[in-house]
Formats: sequence, structure tokens, C-alpha cells
Amino acid sequence: MNKSEILKNRLIKFTIDILQLAKQLPKSIENNIFFKQIIRSASSIGANYCEAIFAHSKIEFIHSLNISRKEANETIYWLDVISKANPRYEKEITILREEGVSLLKIFVSSIKTAKLRNNEYAK
Repeated sequence: MNKSEILKNRLIKFTIDILQLAKQLPKSIENNIFFKQIIRSASSIGANYCEAIFAHSKIEFIHSLNISRKEANETIYWLDVISKANPRYEKEITILREEGVSLLKIFVSSIKTAKLRNNEYAK
């Protein structure tokens, strides 16, 4: 399995883990709002990564990775909000947050590398 398949599988697992968290937290008006937001942002990370893999150009590739990066950052934000609103689940949320931060770092690094390579080709 190559690196892009490994990352894609991590992103799928992360999305499913977020969905599982949403299912186990107490149902409330606040949590329903948080769930909708975090499910959208978490699932968007992987969807945009899949678009990046099949990008037609380096610019499009970098653009899609940037969207994944932004969505990962937003997901981390929602995990922080959910943690504050549901302190009883802090341990589970902390594990998800750590994976979110790890994914965010991968995207930041990948974007930097892609930009460097794009600049090399432009010379």
C-alpha cells in the first residue's frame, strides 16, 4: 500500500471515528449543532484529499490540499468546543484531536513540499 492509500484510509477512519463520537454524546440542541458542523468538516478533509490525488495540475493539487488543511483545522476547533461542552468525554475527544493535529501537520508539510517542487518546475 502506498502513502496516499495509507493517508486515505486514515482519513476514512478519522471520519468514522468522528461519527461514532457524535453517536455516543448526549443528544441536545447544542450537540446537534456541533455534530452537524464537525461531521461536515471531518468528512470534507478526505473528500478534498481524494480530489487532490486526481488533480489536473500542481496548482489544483495544492489548492485541494489547502482545503483539506483548512477543514482539518476546523475539525480540531469543533473537537475543542465539543470537549468543553461535554467534559465527561474528554479522553475520547483528546485521542481524536491528536489524530486531527497529526493529519493537519501532514497537510501543512505536503503543501510546503508541493509548493517547493512547483517552484522548481517553474524555473
